[in-house]
Amino acid sequence: MTGSRTRRRTAIGAGAVAAGSMVANVLGYVLFLVLNRELAPDDLGAVASLLGLVVILGVAALSVQLVAAWRVATGRPDSGPSSLRTGAIVGAGVALLMAVLSPVVAGVLHLGGILPALLVAATTLPTCVTFAVQGVLQGAHRFLPLAVLYVAGSLARTAGGVLAAAAGWGVTGVMLLTTAGAWVVALAALALVRADVPEALRHARPHQVRRVVVGMAGTSALLVASTIDTLVARHVLSPTDSGTYAVLSLFTKAAFWGPAFLATVLYPGMSRARGHRPLLLALGGTGAVVAVGIALSTWLRAPLIRIAAGTAYEHAASLVPVFTTLGGAWALVQVLVYWGAARGRHHVGYLVWAAVGVATLLVVTTRHGSVDEVVWTFVAAAVVVAAAGAVLTSVGTPATPAPSAVPRAASQ
Repeated sequence: MTGSRTRRRTAIGAGAVAAGSMVANVLGYVLFLVLNRELAPDDLGAVASLLGLVVILGVAALSVQLVAAWRVATGRPDSGPSSLRTGAIVGAGVALLMAVLSPVVAGVLHLGGILPALLVAATTLPTCVTFAVQGVLQGAHRFLPLAVLYVAGSLARTAGGVLAAAAGWGVTGVMLLTTAGAWVVALAALALVRADVPEALRHARPHQVRRVVVGMAGTSALLVASTIDTLVARHVLSPTDSGTYAVLSLFTKAAFWGPAFLATVLYPGMSRARGHRPLLLALGGTGAVVAVGIALSTWLRAPLIRIAAGTAYEHAASLVPVFTTLGGAWALVQVLVYWGAARGRHHVGYLVWAAVGVATLLVVTTRHGSVDEVVWTFVAAAVVVAAAGAVLTSVGTPATPAPSAVPRAASQ
């Protein structure tokens, strides 16, 4: 494929994934717009923390997707069936772990029962399978069906949550219908790669579970980083303040996921690149989107908070740019993490884990007097990681791909 054709295909793919991501994000915001109005602050904080926990458990799912995309992009044999099998095994393991820990989770998040936590566990298996399919599509540059899958996942989750909230079914009802949506999307995702399903079901098929587990420590740290502050806020703040934090976290999600399509589209190219062009393109594009987002959130903070949650939360409008900055910083870090993952290096991901751990410890022990204290602590962590990660990447990442640096799975 010539350079011009490659650039044209990348541009078309970027457009498709950008459009799909935008629609998916809008649907996700619609869910919280409804929840913000239909649920009391205490229930809103509980739902936000549970949905955040779903994202955090998705660390395994994201690692599955990146490993699948890397294998397909680099032409590894049996990539499709192997990826599906890997997703199912990893998802089942994470679901079992979450089920065992559900009593502890229910206590920490003040849920009043373990059923909502068990529903989170039931979401992890279909999520990992869906992400395995996304990785196969991403690595094969099948960006249009990938974009459709993004929209389908968000639509199912939003429809379930909105229906449950409007019907007055509370926290458990919202989680029940969003879990059902995850299963529906997983079945639809498998239809996109149906030719690989029979082979994936064969017990003799290889898998990359070990590779996924190793990669989780680095490549998936961002899912934890971009979500854990909401869970910590739920634990340390009053019910009313945790609800306010949940409302404001919508702007963090917007700033984090808005430019994510750039890293997604350029990741297969990162896996094969012999120079830093894909990295610079992703950083430049992400930085531009983040800068515009922060500027708009500063200028329009009052109308934005009214749109997001109504007049009841206008007192928190001044924090809208702060939460946007938090998401934007993690978006820049995401590019660095993906670049390292494409080369089998996870040092930026480890830095994310360390920074988030320190920030969480500070919030739990001392900095939990207000929403301001909690969010500024995590902003500081994100900015430090972005700056330090850029330095580490510039001095420590080789100019050529290094797939041999990724630990080999025993089954390969």
